[in-house]
Amino acid sequence: MILSSRSSAVLLAIAGTAVAAASLPRCPDPTRADYDFVVVGAGAGGGPLASRLVESGYSVLLVDAGHDTVNVNTTLPGFNLRTLEDPEIDLDYTLKEYPPSFPVKRDSSWYPRARALGGSTIHNAMINIIAGTRPDFDGLAQTFNDSTWSRENMQNYFRRIEHNLYLPANNTDHGFDGWLKTSTLPTDVFERNPAFFDAQVAALVDVLPQQGPPIDDLNALASDGSVGVNGPSATIDENHIRSSVHERLQNVNATSPSLLHLSLDTLATKVLLCSNGTGGSTTAYGINTVPGAALPVASNFNGKVGLNGRNVTAKYEVIVSGGVFQSPQLLMLSGIGDKNHLGQFGIQSVVHLPGVGSNLQDHDEVSVIWHLKQNYTLFNGCTFLSDPNKDPCLQDWIDSNHRNLYAFTTTIDAIITKSTPDRSDPDVMTYFTPAFFPGFFRGAPQQLADTHNALSAIVLKAHPSSRGTVRLTGSHPQDRLDIKKFHFQAPGGSADVTALRNGVKRAREIVQTSAIGPLVETEVFPGANVTTDDQINDFIFNRVFGHHGCCTNAMGPDSDSNSVLDGNFRVRGVDRLRVVDASAWPHVPGFFITTPTYMMSEKAADTIISSVKRGAT
Repeated sequence: MILSSRSSAVLLAIAGTAVAAASLPRCPDPTRADYDFVVVGAGAGGGPLASRLVESGYSVLLVDAGHDTVNVNTTLPGFNLRTLEDPEIDLDYTLKEYPPSFPVKRDSSWYPRARALGGSTIHNAMINIIAGTRPDFDGLAQTFNDSTWSRENMQNYFRRIEHNLYLPANNTDHGFDGWLKTSTLPTDVFERNPAFFDAQVAALVDVLPQQGPPIDDLNALASDGSVGVNGPSATIDENHIRSSVHERLQNVNATSPSLLHLSLDTLATKVLLCSNGTGGSTTAYGINTVPGAALPVASNFNGKVGLNGRNVTAKYEVIVSGGVFQSPQLLMLSGIGDKNHLGQFGIQSVVHLPGVGSNLQDHDEVSVIWHLKQNYTLFNGCTFLSDPNKDPCLQDWIDSNHRNLYAFTTTIDAIITKSTPDRSDPDVMTYFTPAFFPGFFRGAPQQLADTHNALSAIVLKAHPSSRGTVRLTGSHPQDRLDIKKFHFQAPGGSADVTALRNGVKRAREIVQTSAIGPLVETEVFPGANVTTDDQINDFIFNRVFGHHGCCTNAMGPDSDSNSVLDGNFRVRGVDRLRVVDASAWPHVPGFFITTPTYMMSEKAADTIISSVKRGAT
């Protein structure tokens, strides 16, 4: 791959690594490579990309630290929180929310991810929203002077991936033959048992749509930027089973087993770099893998192992798709990152890119929770256990053709607003769920299972200001990472807190002044005694959470010395190496990131295939 243009900043970065590049081994003959492409990571970034490359006739080695897991946790929508603690797939990351000087101490916040075929898409909440992404996609189009990034053009990728199950096939905003099945609330559950539609459910269905003008379609191009209310669709199929890139990969592997090669339960430890002599460019030609090695945050981690692994090589490109934490780690272990940071651990700097592992972003969320006076009828007999003999609801799920509580994901309606009237785009979403959802805190899955009379309103701040870091703690790939969010510390942090605080007040007002109010027994979070702005702020500081981490290998313009990637996902200063996953976003997109990242992955596939066909890689 040859970059057609580079700014002076990038040229200086490359020139500064000339000595390191000269010491690299000479590049092997690419025609003798093991595969056409090597992709590291089988999640929202790597999964669609690998699948599309295979369907285009290329051989792909797809490496992932997890394995192919199919159980009730990963398939039943209602079990999505159970996946967070499933030892088959859990990645038990922790991070620091605030700097040491901040009065609230949260130095070990739980940040669960998944290791599996499908990555974290097999444990997400299945909310399918691309609303709010116009500033993200149009911003990329402007940054790179590339109209293919525009919000209008990116709708084509949404159509490509979607298999819509709930709209007429002449709807031009949606797709009907893609690989990602989408549906709305499973009303057949209520048809099967009208008693499920009790007073609590009826009040929510009646009240929430009245909290703003209706948004016809949260995924329609014309609706992006709208303020109002609608129920989001979900990535759930016609049998009320989770739909994700996991099924996409399974199907492609079944139809093209000679082209898609899976290396699961395998740790990628380093990108292999080479150079064609003095003055030659640094080039990626493969990766080193250690089969059977586990990430240090995985339940199957049994201590560090030796790194005498297997080298695998790529004819065309290496694509890193390990996600927000593992992708920057892999680059840094390979000598790509901030040279001063790498030097602390004896890692030779090959390409100085200070932006690697910087710019950590996430959505800010906080939950307001009430206990209702009566349990939901839907929850009767439900224990959220994997054995039908111990969970009457699971047995009923089987007997009723999947028509009970476990068919539902988390959200009934979403209310989209602006934090201030002068904003050009809405930036606050409040979504309601008839369940106890405090956020991603330890014990939350069991709290949801044990509480059958809760209502939660989750206030989400989009495009927040916080910028954190992902840093190494050692040179071994099984060393834990040092992850810091630095919540509310950047310019705009005070405004973010205000937006969340006002969201809490509005959620309370909706409940207290509507038909929901008489059904409430007590407010659990923040609690009825939390009334002043300072008290609500303190609640936010102690309970803010997120689960959409991104942006640690950000795309950016040539003039930005902290940009890691160009607009075609290429790692600056390294030929034949790209990053395609959530870490590539320069800003956390929209309100929910999985579907936008699927769209990004499909765009990357087109870019890479075009590059190969032109002989430019």
